[in-house]
Amino acid sequence: MTRTQTPDTRYALFLREVFETISQFGMIQTKDAVLAGVSGGPDSVALVRVLAYLTPGLDLTLGIAHLNHGLRGEEAQRDENFVRKLSCELGLPFFSETRDIRRLAKQEHLSIEEAGRNARYDFFSKIADTKGFSKIATGHNQDDNAEQVLMNLMRGSGPKGLTGIPPVRENRFIRPLIQLPRTRILNFLKAKNQAFVLDSSNTDQSYLRNRIRHNLIPLLEQKFNPEIKSSLDRLSHILRQEEDFLTDQAQKVLNLCTTEQNKDLLALSIPSLIQHHPALVNRVLRLAIAWVKKDLRRITLSHIQDILSFMDKSESGKSLDLPGQIRVYRTREHLVLQKEALPLRELGKAQKQFKRDETKDPKGEI
Repeated sequence: MTRTQTPDTRYALFLREVFETISQFGMIQTKDAVLAGVSGGPDSVALVRVLAYLTPGLDLTLGIAHLNHGLRGEEAQRDENFVRKLSCELGLPFFSETRDIRRLAKQEHLSIEEAGRNARYDFFSKIADTKGFSKIATGHNQDDNAEQVLMNLMRGSGPKGLTGIPPVRENRFIRPLIQLPRTRILNFLKAKNQAFVLDSSNTDQSYLRNRIRHNLIPLLEQKFNPEIKSSLDRLSHILRQEEDFLTDQAQKVLNLCTTEQNKDLLALSIPSLIQHHPALVNRVLRLAIAWVKKDLRRITLSHIQDILSFMDKSESGKSLDLPGQIRVYRTREHLVLQKEALPLRELGKAQKQFKRDETKDPKGEI
Protein backbone atom coordinates (compact mmCIF):
# COMPACT_ATOMS: atom_id res chain seq x y z
CA MET A 1 0.00 0.00 0.00
CA THR A 2 1.35 3.45 -0.90
CA ARG A 3 1.28 6.35 1.58
CA THR A 4 -1.73 7.89 -0.14
CA GLN A 5 -3.58 4.64 -0.78
CA THR A 6 -5.37 4.04 2.51
CA PRO A 7 -7.89 1.20 2.95
CA ASP A 8 -10.71 3.71 2.34
CA THR A 9 -9.02 4.87 -0.87
CA ARG A 10 -8.66 1.30 -2.13
CA TYR A 11 -12.28 0.64 -1.21
CA ALA A 12 -13.51 3.67 -3.17
CA LEU A 13 -11.32 2.83 -6.18
CA PHE A 14 -12.56 -0.75 -6.23
CA LEU A 15 -16.19 0.35 -6.10
CA ARG A 16 -15.65 2.85 -8.89
CA GLU A 17 -14.03 0.26 -11.17
CA VAL A 18 -16.85 -2.22 -10.59
CA PHE A 19 -19.41 0.48 -11.30
CA GLU A 20 -17.55 1.36 -14.52
CA THR A 21 -17.75 -2.29 -15.62
CA ILE A 22 -21.48 -2.37 -14.83
CA SER A 23 -21.99 0.80 -16.87
CA GLN A 24 -19.75 -0.27 -19.77
CA PHE A 25 -21.71 -3.46 -20.39
CA GLY A 26 -25.15 -2.18 -19.33
CA MET A 27 -25.38 -4.87 -16.66
CA ILE A 28 -27.78 -3.16 -14.28
CA GLN A 29 -30.44 -0.49 -14.66
CA THR A 30 -32.15 1.54 -11.98
CA LYS A 31 -34.78 -0.45 -10.06
CA ASP A 32 -33.46 -3.83 -11.26
CA ALA A 33 -33.92 -6.85 -9.01
CA VAL A 34 -30.56 -8.64 -8.75
CA LEU A 35 -29.98 -12.13 -7.40
CA ALA A 36 -26.34 -12.67 -6.37
CA GLY A 37 -24.98 -16.20 -6.46
CA VAL A 38 -22.82 -16.45 -3.34
CA SER A 39 -20.69 -19.48 -2.50
CA GLY A 40 -18.97 -17.86 0.47
CA GLY A 41 -15.65 -17.58 -1.34
CA PRO A 42 -13.83 -14.24 -1.73
CA ASP A 43 -15.13 -13.40 -5.20
CA SER A 44 -18.82 -13.84 -4.48
CA VAL A 45 -18.55 -12.21 -1.04
CA ALA A 46 -16.89 -9.15 -2.62
CA LEU A 47 -19.60 -9.15 -5.27
CA VAL A 48 -22.50 -9.01 -2.84
CA ARG A 49 -20.77 -6.38 -0.70
CA VAL A 50 -20.38 -4.14 -3.76
CA LEU A 51 -23.96 -4.72 -4.89
CA ALA A 52 -25.21 -3.95 -1.38
CA TYR A 53 -23.31 -0.65 -1.49
CA LEU A 54 -24.78 0.23 -4.90
CA THR A 55 -28.34 -0.78 -3.96
CA PRO A 56 -29.55 2.56 -2.47
CA GLY A 57 -28.16 4.69 -5.32
CA LEU A 58 -29.62 2.47 -8.04
CA ASP A 59 -32.80 1.61 -6.09
CA LEU A 60 -32.08 -2.11 -6.50
CA THR A 61 -33.78 -5.11 -5.00
CA LEU A 62 -31.02 -7.51 -3.95
CA GLY A 63 -31.11 -11.14 -2.86
CA ILE A 64 -28.60 -13.94 -2.19
CA ALA A 65 -28.75 -17.50 -3.54
CA HIS A 66 -26.51 -20.35 -2.37
CA LEU A 67 -26.42 -23.89 -3.74
CA ASN A 68 -25.00 -26.64 -1.54
CA HIS A 69 -23.47 -29.19 -3.92
CA GLY A 70 -23.51 -31.99 -1.37
CA LEU A 71 -19.88 -32.85 -2.13
CA ARG A 72 -17.88 -31.70 0.90
CA GLY A 73 -19.94 -32.76 3.90
CA GLU A 74 -19.42 -30.54 6.96
CA GLU A 75 -17.37 -28.03 4.98
CA ALA A 76 -20.26 -27.48 2.56
CA GLN A 77 -22.62 -26.96 5.49
CA ARG A 78 -20.13 -24.48 6.96
CA ASP A 79 -20.21 -22.51 3.70
CA GLU A 80 -24.01 -22.44 3.64
CA ASN A 81 -24.15 -21.26 7.25
CA PHE A 82 -21.59 -18.54 6.50
CA VAL A 83 -23.59 -17.20 3.55
CA ARG A 84 -26.82 -17.36 5.54
CA LYS A 85 -25.20 -15.29 8.29
CA LEU A 86 -23.83 -12.80 5.77
CA SER A 87 -27.28 -12.33 4.27
CA CYS A 88 -28.66 -11.60 7.74
CA GLU A 89 -25.90 -9.05 8.39
CA LEU A 90 -26.72 -7.30 5.11
CA GLY A 91 -30.48 -7.60 5.64
CA LEU A 92 -30.98 -9.47 2.37
CA PRO A 93 -33.33 -12.35 1.50
CA PHE A 94 -31.54 -15.69 1.39
CA PHE A 95 -32.39 -18.68 -0.83
CA SER A 96 -30.63 -22.02 -0.55
CA GLU A 97 -30.95 -25.55 -1.81
CA THR A 98 -28.95 -28.78 -1.64
CA ARG A 99 -28.44 -30.99 -4.69
CA ASP A 100 -26.58 -34.25 -5.12
CA ILE A 101 -24.12 -33.17 -7.80
CA ARG A 102 -22.29 -36.47 -7.87
CA ARG A 103 -25.51 -38.30 -8.67
CA LEU A 104 -26.48 -35.72 -11.30
CA ALA A 105 -23.09 -36.04 -12.97
CA LYS A 106 -23.48 -39.81 -13.18
CA GLN A 107 -27.05 -39.61 -14.48
CA GLU A 108 -26.22 -37.06 -17.17
CA HIS A 109 -22.76 -38.45 -18.04
CA LEU A 110 -21.06 -35.16 -17.13
CA SER A 111 -17.98 -34.19 -15.17
CA ILE A 112 -18.51 -33.04 -11.58
CA GLU A 113 -17.55 -29.52 -12.68
CA GLU A 114 -20.06 -29.39 -15.52
CA ALA A 115 -22.85 -30.96 -13.49
CA GLY A 116 -22.22 -28.45 -10.69
CA ARG A 117 -22.24 -25.53 -13.08
CA ASN A 118 -25.49 -26.68 -14.70
CA ALA A 119 -27.11 -27.20 -11.31
CA ARG A 120 -26.05 -23.75 -10.08
CA TYR A 121 -27.46 -21.93 -13.07
CA ASP A 122 -30.62 -24.01 -12.99
CA PHE A 123 -31.08 -23.16 -9.30
CA PHE A 124 -30.34 -19.46 -9.81
CA SER A 125 -32.75 -19.30 -12.74
CA LYS A 126 -35.49 -21.05 -10.77
CA ILE A 127 -35.19 -18.60 -7.87
CA ALA A 128 -35.04 -15.62 -10.23
CA ASP A 129 -38.15 -16.79 -12.09
CA THR A 130 -40.20 -17.49 -8.98
CA LYS A 131 -39.06 -14.50 -6.91
CA GLY A 132 -39.02 -11.85 -9.63
CA PHE A 133 -35.29 -11.16 -10.05
CA SER A 134 -34.41 -9.70 -13.46
CA LYS A 135 -30.62 -10.20 -13.22
CA ILE A 136 -28.39 -12.96 -11.83
CA ALA A 137 -24.91 -11.82 -10.74
CA THR A 138 -21.92 -14.13 -10.30
CA GLY A 139 -18.43 -13.38 -8.97
CA HIS A 140 -16.33 -14.34 -12.00
CA ASN A 141 -13.20 -12.21 -12.28
CA GLN A 142 -10.34 -11.54 -14.70
CA ASP A 143 -8.33 -14.53 -13.41
CA ASP A 144 -11.30 -16.85 -13.99
CA ASN A 145 -11.55 -15.54 -17.54
CA ALA A 146 -7.85 -16.16 -18.25
CA GLU A 147 -8.14 -19.69 -16.85
CA GLN A 148 -11.19 -20.36 -19.01
CA VAL A 149 -9.38 -19.22 -22.16
CA LEU A 150 -6.46 -21.57 -21.42
CA MET A 151 -8.81 -24.45 -20.64
CA ASN A 152 -10.63 -24.02 -23.93
CA LEU A 153 -7.38 -23.59 -25.85
CA MET A 154 -6.06 -26.90 -24.54
CA ARG A 155 -9.35 -28.61 -25.41
CA GLY A 156 -8.94 -27.50 -29.03
CA SER A 157 -11.69 -24.89 -28.96
CA GLY A 158 -12.37 -22.57 -31.87
CA PRO A 159 -12.57 -18.74 -31.65
CA LYS A 160 -15.83 -18.78 -29.71
CA GLY A 161 -14.28 -20.79 -26.90
CA LEU A 162 -11.38 -18.35 -26.72
CA THR A 163 -13.78 -15.48 -26.01
CA GLY A 164 -13.80 -16.76 -22.43
CA ILE A 165 -16.46 -15.77 -19.92
CA PRO A 166 -18.83 -13.10 -21.28
CA PRO A 167 -19.50 -10.09 -19.02
CA VAL A 168 -23.21 -10.46 -19.84
CA ARG A 169 -25.04 -13.55 -21.07
CA GLU A 170 -28.62 -13.66 -22.34
CA ASN A 171 -29.11 -10.16 -20.94
CA ARG A 172 -29.65 -11.84 -17.60
CA PHE A 173 -26.44 -13.29 -16.19
CA ILE A 174 -23.96 -10.55 -15.25
CA ARG A 175 -20.34 -10.56 -14.01
CA PRO A 176 -19.58 -7.16 -12.42
CA LEU A 177 -16.07 -8.26 -11.28
CA ILE A 178 -14.99 -9.67 -14.65
CA GLN A 179 -12.41 -6.92 -15.33
CA LEU A 180 -10.73 -7.09 -11.91
CA PRO A 181 -7.91 -9.51 -11.00
CA ARG A 182 -8.27 -11.77 -7.98
CA THR A 183 -5.53 -9.93 -6.08
CA ARG A 184 -7.58 -6.72 -6.20
CA ILE A 185 -10.60 -8.56 -4.85
CA LEU A 186 -8.61 -9.97 -1.94
CA ASN A 187 -7.18 -6.53 -1.18
CA PHE A 188 -10.70 -5.08 -1.18
CA LEU A 189 -11.89 -7.66 1.33
CA LYS A 190 -8.83 -7.05 3.50
CA ALA A 191 -9.46 -3.31 3.44
CA LYS A 192 -13.04 -3.92 4.62
CA ASN A 193 -11.97 -6.59 7.13
CA GLN A 194 -14.54 -8.86 5.46
CA ALA A 195 -14.32 -12.59 6.20
CA PHE A 196 -14.90 -15.33 3.62
CA VAL A 197 -14.56 -19.10 3.39
CA LEU A 198 -12.29 -21.21 1.22
CA ASP A 199 -13.44 -24.24 -0.74
CA SER A 200 -10.92 -27.07 -0.25
CA SER A 201 -11.83 -28.50 -3.69
CA ASN A 202 -10.16 -25.44 -5.25
CA THR A 203 -6.81 -27.10 -4.51
CA ASP A 204 -7.81 -30.52 -5.85
CA GLN A 205 -5.38 -31.23 -8.69
CA SER A 206 -7.74 -33.71 -10.31
CA TYR A 207 -9.63 -30.74 -11.77
CA LEU A 208 -8.17 -29.21 -14.92
CA ARG A 209 -8.97 -25.66 -13.83
CA ASN A 210 -7.01 -26.12 -10.62
CA ARG A 211 -3.98 -27.49 -12.47
CA ILE A 212 -4.12 -24.45 -14.76
CA ARG A 213 -4.55 -22.06 -11.82
CA HIS A 214 -1.88 -23.50 -9.53
CA ASN A 215 0.63 -24.95 -12.00
CA LEU A 216 0.38 -23.68 -15.57
CA ILE A 217 -0.33 -19.98 -15.02
CA PRO A 218 2.43 -19.54 -12.40
CA LEU A 219 4.84 -21.24 -14.83
CA LEU A 220 3.78 -18.95 -17.68
CA GLU A 221 4.12 -15.90 -15.43
CA GLN A 222 7.56 -16.93 -14.26
CA LYS A 223 9.07 -18.19 -17.52
CA PHE A 224 7.22 -16.41 -20.33
CA ASN A 225 5.03 -13.42 -19.49
CA PRO A 226 4.42 -11.99 -16.00
CA GLU A 227 1.24 -10.36 -17.37
CA ILE A 228 -0.11 -13.54 -18.97
CA LYS A 229 -3.51 -13.23 -17.29
CA SER A 230 -4.01 -9.70 -18.58
CA SER A 231 -2.85 -10.80 -22.04
CA LEU A 232 -5.32 -13.68 -22.13
CA ASP A 233 -8.09 -11.43 -20.88
CA ARG A 234 -7.31 -8.89 -23.62
CA LEU A 235 -7.31 -11.66 -26.24
CA SER A 236 -10.75 -12.80 -25.09
CA HIS A 237 -12.18 -9.29 -25.39
CA ILE A 238 -10.81 -8.86 -28.92
CA LEU A 239 -12.17 -12.22 -30.04
CA ARG A 240 -15.53 -11.55 -28.39
CA GLN A 241 -16.01 -8.42 -30.49
CA GLU A 242 -15.07 -10.27 -33.66
CA GLU A 243 -17.25 -13.22 -32.71
CA ASP A 244 -20.25 -10.92 -32.25
CA PHE A 245 -19.69 -9.40 -35.68
CA LEU A 246 -19.22 -12.75 -37.45
CA THR A 247 -22.25 -14.25 -35.72
CA ASP A 248 -24.32 -11.31 -36.94
CA GLN A 249 -23.07 -11.89 -40.50
CA ALA A 250 -23.77 -15.62 -40.26
CA GLN A 251 -27.32 -14.94 -39.07
CA LYS A 252 -27.94 -12.76 -42.12
CA VAL A 253 -26.69 -15.54 -44.43
CA LEU A 254 -28.82 -18.10 -42.58
CA ASN A 255 -31.89 -15.95 -43.10
CA LEU A 256 -31.13 -15.66 -46.83
CA CYS A 257 -30.55 -19.39 -47.28
CA THR A 258 -33.51 -20.65 -45.24
CA THR A 259 -36.37 -21.91 -47.39
CA GLU A 260 -38.50 -23.58 -44.73
CA GLN A 261 -38.50 -23.68 -40.95
CA ASN A 262 -40.48 -24.58 -37.88
CA LYS A 263 -39.49 -25.33 -34.31
CA ASP A 264 -38.08 -28.77 -35.22
CA LEU A 265 -36.94 -28.31 -38.82
CA LEU A 266 -34.77 -26.01 -40.89
CA ALA A 267 -34.23 -26.32 -44.66
CA LEU A 268 -31.35 -24.52 -46.38
CA SER A 269 -30.76 -23.86 -50.07
CA ILE A 270 -27.44 -25.53 -50.92
CA PRO A 271 -26.74 -23.32 -54.00
CA SER A 272 -27.29 -20.19 -51.90
CA LEU A 273 -25.19 -21.46 -49.01
CA ILE A 274 -22.10 -22.53 -50.97
CA GLN A 275 -21.72 -19.07 -52.51
CA HIS A 276 -20.27 -17.85 -49.22
CA HIS A 277 -16.82 -18.18 -47.66
CA PRO A 278 -16.23 -21.59 -45.98
CA ALA A 279 -15.65 -19.93 -42.60
CA LEU A 280 -19.06 -18.27 -42.83
CA VAL A 281 -20.71 -21.50 -44.02
CA ASN A 282 -19.37 -23.25 -40.89
CA ARG A 283 -20.96 -20.63 -38.69
CA VAL A 284 -24.27 -20.80 -40.58
CA LEU A 285 -24.39 -24.55 -40.03
CA ARG A 286 -23.77 -24.10 -36.31
CA LEU A 287 -26.61 -21.58 -36.12
CA ALA A 288 -28.88 -23.94 -38.04
CA ILE A 289 -28.09 -26.83 -35.69
CA ALA A 290 -28.70 -24.59 -32.68
CA TRP A 291 -32.10 -23.64 -34.12
CA VAL A 292 -33.39 -27.21 -34.28
CA LYS A 293 -31.41 -28.66 -31.34
CA LYS A 294 -31.87 -25.61 -29.05
CA ASP A 295 -28.21 -25.83 -28.02
CA LEU A 296 -24.81 -26.92 -29.39
CA ARG A 297 -23.93 -29.37 -26.66
CA ARG A 298 -21.84 -32.28 -28.00
CA ILE A 299 -21.61 -30.63 -31.44
CA THR A 300 -17.96 -30.50 -32.50
CA LEU A 301 -15.97 -29.34 -35.51
CA SER A 302 -15.99 -32.91 -36.82
CA HIS A 303 -19.80 -32.81 -37.01
CA ILE A 304 -19.67 -29.61 -39.07
CA GLN A 305 -17.07 -31.19 -41.36
CA ASP A 306 -19.29 -34.28 -41.73
CA ILE A 307 -22.19 -32.07 -42.81
CA LEU A 308 -20.03 -30.24 -45.35
CA SER A 309 -18.85 -33.55 -46.83
CA PHE A 310 -22.40 -34.91 -46.76
CA MET A 311 -23.72 -31.80 -48.48
CA ASP A 312 -21.04 -32.02 -51.17
CA LYS A 313 -20.90 -35.74 -51.93
CA SER A 314 -24.02 -37.51 -50.73
CA GLU A 315 -26.86 -38.54 -52.99
CA SER A 316 -30.33 -37.11 -52.63
CA GLY A 317 -32.39 -39.04 -50.09
CA LYS A 318 -29.47 -39.94 -47.81
CA SER A 319 -29.30 -38.87 -44.15
CA LEU A 320 -26.69 -38.09 -41.51
CA ASP A 321 -27.21 -38.38 -37.75
CA LEU A 322 -26.01 -35.89 -35.14
CA PRO A 323 -26.19 -35.89 -31.33
CA GLY A 324 -29.47 -34.83 -29.74
CA GLN A 325 -31.78 -36.73 -32.14
CA ILE A 326 -30.84 -34.46 -35.03
CA ARG A 327 -31.03 -36.00 -38.49
CA VAL A 328 -29.67 -34.20 -41.55
CA TYR A 329 -31.25 -34.96 -44.93
CA ARG A 330 -30.13 -33.99 -48.40
CA THR A 331 -32.36 -33.45 -51.40
CA ARG A 332 -31.12 -32.24 -54.74
CA GLU A 333 -30.89 -28.61 -53.73
CA HIS A 334 -31.66 -28.56 -50.03
CA LEU A 335 -30.00 -29.45 -46.77
CA VAL A 336 -32.59 -30.25 -44.12
CA LEU A 337 -31.91 -30.42 -40.37
CA GLN A 338 -34.67 -31.99 -38.31
CA LYS A 339 -35.06 -32.91 -34.65
CA GLU A 340 -36.75 -36.31 -34.58
CA ALA A 341 -39.36 -37.18 -31.99
CA LEU A 342 -37.84 -40.63 -31.37
CA PRO A 343 -34.24 -41.66 -30.72
CA LEU A 344 -32.52 -42.07 -34.08
CA ARG A 345 -31.76 -45.74 -33.50
CA GLU A 346 -35.52 -46.38 -33.28
CA LEU A 347 -36.19 -44.67 -36.56
CA GLY A 348 -33.97 -47.05 -38.47
CA LYS A 349 -34.15 -46.25 -42.14
CA ALA A 350 -37.53 -44.59 -41.93
CA GLN A 351 -38.49 -42.27 -44.71
CA LYS A 352 -37.52 -38.66 -44.08
CA GLN A 353 -40.38 -36.44 -42.99
CA PHE A 354 -39.29 -33.52 -45.14
CA LYS A 355 -40.48 -34.15 -48.71
CA ARG A 356 -40.25 -31.73 -51.57
CA ASP A 357 -40.96 -31.84 -55.25
CA GLU A 358 -37.52 -31.07 -56.67
CA THR A 359 -39.08 -29.57 -59.78
CA LYS A 360 -40.35 -26.70 -57.64
CA ASP A 361 -38.57 -23.67 -56.31
CA PRO A 362 -38.00 -23.17 -52.52
CA LYS A 363 -41.46 -21.59 -52.14
CA GLY A 364 -43.12 -24.71 -53.55
CA GLU A 365 -44.20 -23.05 -56.81
CA ILE A 366 -43.59 -24.29 -60.35
